[in-house]
Amino acid sequence: MNTKELLEKRRMLKKKKPDFIRQDAHKKKKVGWKWRKPRGSDSKMRTGKKGYKRSVKVGWGSPSAVRGLSQEGLQSVLVSNAGDVQNIDPKTSILVILAGVGTKKRLEIVEKAMSKNIKIANYKDPAKFVEEVKKDFEKKKKEKEKLKEDREKKREAAKKEAQKKKEKEEKKAAEKEGKKEEKEEEMTEEEKKLEEKQEKDKLLISTQ
Repeated sequence: MNTKELLEKRRMLKKKKPDFIRQDAHKKKKVGWKWRKPRGSDSKMRTGKKGYKRSVKVGWGSPSAVRGLSQEGLQSVLVSNAGDVQNIDPKTSILVILAGVGTKKRLEIVEKAMSKNIKIANYKDPAKFVEEVKKDFEKKKKEKEKLKEDREKKREAAKKEAQKKKEKEEKKAAEKEGKKEEKEEEMTEEEKKLEEKQEKDKLLISTQ
């Protein structure tokens, strides 16, 4: 059997293959879903009674020649950075980007893979992904610039307001000082008049 026939056989097997889950996983919350062989002496699942969940048996596995291959029959290669793409053969391998890779690195990997005509398992349309990410980056850049401008405007407005306040206070202080000086001048005139009056009084007393 060639690879194409084996892949088709695997596809048909997977179509019929049941989900092998742990006994009573669908009944009890504390019991996990991962497969465990039932070992109870009265277990209906172990004895294969009709109407109970299926147990793992020989025959459900994929053909060994195509085990681990993608739907296209290519070997999956895990990639975490753009440097890993260099050694991938597009004829025999398909690229799988790890889940923890960030958007910037992911974009670099996809662009490099596209330039080498390497298939990517994570994306059906890599070109669309690249376009969307670049648009998103551009949008974020504009938002950042706008935010920076707004901050600058606010800073300038605050600076102007502080300057205005300072000038107002200085003007107020100058006016206060002017009033004080005027008051002092008025007081001196009154004192002069008082002195003149006292002098006149003295003269009057002396003549008498």
